[in-house]
Amino acid sequence: MSGFDVSQAIRAMRPPISNVPIIVLTTSPMEEIQNKFIETGINDYLAKPLKIEELEKILTKWIDDN
Repeated sequence: MSGFDVSQAIRAMRPPISNVPIIVLTTSPMEEIQNKFIETGINDYLAKPLKIEELEKILTKWIDDN
């Protein structure tokens, strides 16, 4: 199962599970792949090599303290 399949399966579930932020780690953040992320319900992505500062920024953006 690909990450795209997993994201579609999560989005097909009932809330609150279907509302969980999905962030992928990718080696190729090309425009056509970014569009596929949006189409399959992926919220955001990080490009490899992973930088801790970028991970922290993305997590802060998508995780609500409430």
